[in-house]
Amino acid sequence: MDQRRWEDLDVDCLLIVLGRVGMESLLLGVPFVCKSWYKASLDPSFWQCLILPDFHDGFMVTRFSYFAKNQPWIATPFYRKFIRQYRISKYRFSMTGFVKLVVSRSRGNATSLSLPECSNRLLRLVANTCPSLKALSLPRNFVLRESSIIMELTEKLKHLESLSLGNSTDITEILSQISLHCKNFRRLDVFRASLCKDEALSIVKFVPNIEYLSLRRAIIRRCDLITLLQGCCELVFLDVSGTGFDEGDHEISMLASHISNFRCKGSS
Repeated sequence: MDQRRWEDLDVDCLLIVLGRVGMESLLLGVPFVCKSWYKASLDPSFWQCLILPDFHDGFMVTRFSYFAKNQPWIATPFYRKFIRQYRISKYRFSMTGFVKLVVSRSRGNATSLSLPECSNRLLRLVANTCPSLKALSLPRNFVLRESSIIMELTEKLKHLESLSLGNSTDITEILSQISLHCKNFRRLDVFRASLCKDEALSIVKFVPNIEYLSLRRAIIRRCDLITLLQGCCELVFLDVSGTGFDEGDHEISMLASHISNFRCKGSS
């Protein structure tokens, strides 16, 4: 009995099937089946949500150690497979080049992007190639400080609704620009932030209608948390787990009573 070949699969059926697989399959498996599958894998609808895998396997890795020939190249299996499949020297691999490849496949239609590594150069690439981006997540060890980068990001990502930042970030400058250019912004996640009076007031001033706010393991005084609770009346989600106040504080509980999802576990 004759068997149908994979390349003869109806295009519409193929697109439905490929829409159910993840980035790893779209990069490392599907394109190498046949030419028609490779062409189908480039459909921009598959590349709208770009959650890039972590790069490193372990914690004992120094910055840029994977570029040094006398250092072990420690990367997750995904990236090891990628350089083998695409026949790239591990010493020539760069996260900027990888992100450029993935983002180009969205043809400007990417709406979510999570970066495992970051640099100012990479952020400029994102600003220039992802005009439809709604959610951007930066690695926790990256500090977004340079004013020109912040301005360029917010001016070009006008549809941005959600931003996840690392610790020690100057959120006052970032939020001031977001308030000017990103009118649909409603979600902020800052891990291990140090929020003083000025930072708390900047959240209230620049994004008073914010709905989702995550400040896990932040350093924040009780009075500044009260400022946030009194000033951000549209909150439906607030995570202040592991921060500096008593999770059994009655006044805090009363002020947060309108928030449908209030998390303060481990606060003391």
